[in-house]
Amino acid sequence: MIRVRRLFVTPLPMLAIVGGLLAAGFAGTPVAGFTEKPSFCAICHEMKPYYASWSVGGHKDVACVACHVDPGTVANAKHKVAALKEVYDHVAGDPRFPRGDSSVPDSRCLACHTSLPAVTKSGFQHSLHIGQSTCVSCHATAGHQVSLESLKAAGVLAQVATRPRVLPSAEGTAAAHVVVTCTRCHDLAKYACSACHMQPHAPRGACETCHSQGATWAFTHPASTTCETCHTPPANHHTGFPCTTCHTKTVAFAKTVFTHPASGACSSCHKLPAGHRSTASYACESCHTQRGVSWAFSHPDSQRCTACHSAPSSHFGSDCASCHKPSVAFAASTWRHPSATSCASCHKPPSGHRTSNCYSCHKRPGKSWAFTHPSSSACSSCHKAPASHFGTTCSQCHSPSRAWTSANFNHPSTHHDWRSMACSNCHPKGPPAVGCTCHGGSPNGPGGD
Repeated sequence: MIRVRRLFVTPLPMLAIVGGLLAAGFAGTPVAGFTEKPSFCAICHEMKPYYASWSVGGHKDVACVACHVDPGTVANAKHKVAALKEVYDHVAGDPRFPRGDSSVPDSRCLACHTSLPAVTKSGFQHSLHIGQSTCVSCHATAGHQVSLESLKAAGVLAQVATRPRVLPSAEGTAAAHVVVTCTRCHDLAKYACSACHMQPHAPRGACETCHSQGATWAFTHPASTTCETCHTPPANHHTGFPCTTCHTKTVAFAKTVFTHPASGACSSCHKLPAGHRSTASYACESCHTQRGVSWAFSHPDSQRCTACHSAPSSHFGSDCASCHKPSVAFAASTWRHPSATSCASCHKPPSGHRTSNCYSCHKRPGKSWAFTHPSSSACSSCHKAPASHFGTTCSQCHSPSRAWTSANFNHPSTHHDWRSMACSNCHPKGPPAVGCTCHGGSPNGPGGD
């Protein structure tokens, strides 16, 4: 059982002597072993709050005697005598708590905690304090943390309870510090947080700038510190504006609602993608009308097409608006042939083409270049008779609606039956020359009788 300071006179010395003799013989027996179990302590109602707190604490697997009794038979026997006082107090007295301090020497703590961390998670350095104070000075509630409410519920709360140790508010930075006994040696008002605690992040000034003092060290963003003091912009972050233009200090960066600046050149934050039109002719807002919301493209109303577009090779005309509309894609533009008849302004005749009015042979301008032979019989205006050609009147053998190779030749009538004669009789040197040799005429021309 836990030793507590008594409020009454110790029993007779004879009772102590007899108890010591009985305890010496009692120690080591099975019954004695039962009295050393934590469950035995809970038999007394005044110890139940302590037992309940111990059973859910970090030392719930460590017996009470491991912390409250020194090891060894002699020490165990001495404790049995002290335990008789506890029994007497339970039966004859009126135990009330808290009413003292059940000391636990460091030797009992170090029996289990053989290796202490040089620096704790909170930044506390054990090496600077070992030997300067006791373990329970800082770890008074390590075994069981009993509240005044639980003692009151058990009916063992003292009328005048010892007030929890609190640091006076006059100590400045120590006013909200976790309740420990550091002030026995230190005046916390004279120390910075970093004197005891190691920062888990890069140095960013005094701890009190961002952290509220206390058990949780809750973070509160300072209102007057420039962002660059603590934060480094991520890669590819837009620069040129103060951080507060888009970010609010009271909201985490990941949850910040981005608001696009209403003014400023786009190029200060954004880089033109590859192949983008130059902004020398138009500002970004000319085509991207939803500034800060969407980069959706909207064609400007202006028809000054050449400011952004170059006509492809062999393109017809120069007035883009005659065929294209800004609201329609180029590929979807509906092209209409001009009504003008000056074809040469856009088209170049192919090699070997006849020189004449285009509409004479191409009847469907702007739709099809299909050839249609003109109805005129003046063939020589376009065609030249080949060598050794017969006759001069083309229409005698040729028709505009028929190919040249299918010409229908009809021999002119003569006073001779030319079908019964050899061709050389009349054409000694070949057609078309005719020589009437039968009548003594010249072979190169008509003659004779």
